[in-house]
Amino acid sequence: MKIINIKILQIILASILLISISSCEKLLETELNDRIPNDMAINSTRDLQLILNGAYDGLQSSSVLGGNPLIYADLLSDDTKIGNEQKLNRFGKYEIYTMISSPQIGEIASFWSTAYSAINRANNVIYAIDNKLVSDADFDVLKNHLKGEALFIRAVCHFELVRFFAKPYNVNQIGANNQMGIPYKITPSTNPDSLNIKRASVETIYNNIIADLQESKTLLENAGAMTSTSHASAMSATAMLARVCFFKGNYILASDYSNQVILSSYFELADDISEVFKLSGSEYNPEVIFQIVNIRTDNSNSLIDAYSRAKNPLFQTDADIYNMYDENDTRRNLITKYFVLYYIKKYDESIVEGMSQPLNRVYIRLAEMHLIRAESNLIAGGAGNSTYAFDSYNALRERAFADNYSPESVTLGNLLDSVQMERRRELCFEGDRYHNLKRLQKPLRNGVDWNADAPIFKIPADEMSGNNLMEQNP
Repeated sequence: MKIINIKILQIILASILLISISSCEKLLETELNDRIPNDMAINSTRDLQLILNGAYDGLQSSSVLGGNPLIYADLLSDDTKIGNEQKLNRFGKYEIYTMISSPQIGEIASFWSTAYSAINRANNVIYAIDNKLVSDADFDVLKNHLKGEALFIRAVCHFELVRFFAKPYNVNQIGANNQMGIPYKITPSTNPDSLNIKRASVETIYNNIIADLQESKTLLENAGAMTSTSHASAMSATAMLARVCFFKGNYILASDYSNQVILSSYFELADDISEVFKLSGSEYNPEVIFQIVNIRTDNSNSLIDAYSRAKNPLFQTDADIYNMYDENDTRRNLITKYFVLYYIKKYDESIVEGMSQPLNRVYIRLAEMHLIRAESNLIAGGAGNSTYAFDSYNALRERAFADNYSPESVTLGNLLDSVQMERRRELCFEGDRYHNLKRLQKPLRNGVDWNADAPIFKIPADEMSGNNLMEQNP
């Protein structure tokens, strides 16, 4: 596949924003059937909505939240094993799996360029609002909502990028993570010179992400956008704050934000966890905080092909993972034992009237908030709340064991180990394990050190040649 030069792509996206009509209808559930020719033609709130739709379209891509980064995380950790080596494509997943990254890998380049394209579109919205380029009747009503969503998209894209293109955040050195991160783009790209931007430190990147999410949360709360089935909301910004603070080692804030989500009464754990991963289109489950919506004509979910047994999948798992679930644990049903093979069922196709249904990509759900709250309160020590930790741990165990549930007599001293084990069971095959091993500073797959250079993606060649301030990873 031909790789478009990222510098050229960003200039084009800053000046020519052609937005897919089907994506507009799906993501914002509106009929915005016109297109704007360039960023200087932002004359109405309708134009801002179209640009924001373009940012969502980038977020939806398989290269970003559509699934590929989740697959990359499982390639680099120890929850899965390779089932179909033919799907370890050269100049793609093979190099990621073998931890021999190069600047020429097409999939990695697409991840980088698509994420930064979404960021650039979000920045166009933010710039237009901050500089009051629009003054129609709808602007004052919708500006907080639109800017809040754009800030959320900008933060999420930078978060996904920094976790793969930079050394991990060292939670034992909070405030001093000066290793190279990525460029944090906060203004639209309007000319070639604006594309030259240095890599900020990992510390700065995390701080910027948190600042963007905090502002997003406030704006969306003020706009009354507390929840949504298809785009950013105050609660999804709060949940992302919990996740980012957790991986930054700020367990007091992580506990606070996760607790806000849990106590909000907007969400509840699904009775059947498998139903969470069968959503399609406008379908909703009360456990889901933020999802990427897919319909048949606009389906970017790359997980079915990588995990579903019906697709001769890239991934299988093994007996150790299967046996880490008790026989009465309903989560064990998400793995199929077939003689000596173990297939993953979390992303199986849903068939309705003989037709395969597109699956939405669940990005944040309530179970993760319980896990963050439990572990954060235990690690926070005197600043923590052991009652919250026990409550969240037991809530997940009760859902997992259903009628077979009985409260465990776990001592406070042993609860942290139990919560961390529960996190692995609950979030298995969701891309969490790789990043969590780095947070815990434990070895990755095959004993590779958590802070090794090898798993870190190289900066794509087009970025290196087009940005004269860019530095390559080792």
